Amino acid sequence: MTVITRTAAAIAFSATLLASTSAFALTPFDAATQAYRGNLNGIAGYQTLQGDIRSGQVSGEDILEAAGLEVNASDANFVESILRDNNDRN
Repeated sequence: MTVITRTAAAIAFSATLLASTSAFALTPFDAATQAYRGNLNGIAGYQTLQGDIRSGQVSGEDILEAAGLEVNASDANFVESILRDNNDRN
């Protein structure tokens, strides 16, 4: 009986851990926001980031990678477009 109880507790803990991890998963939009704020390692924030994107020193792929997200062209283009649009408004 103890083995069954421990197994059930382990399964419940694993399910809780997976649910909480997915609740905090970053999206490409979140990655762009974090990059703009300077909250990603290796990525400068604010005006420096915008200049780096314009000059090609930083790409959307770099930002996705720094955020720990899977890198693909569609999401990378999305991230860059968000940051370019933000620059155009300022």
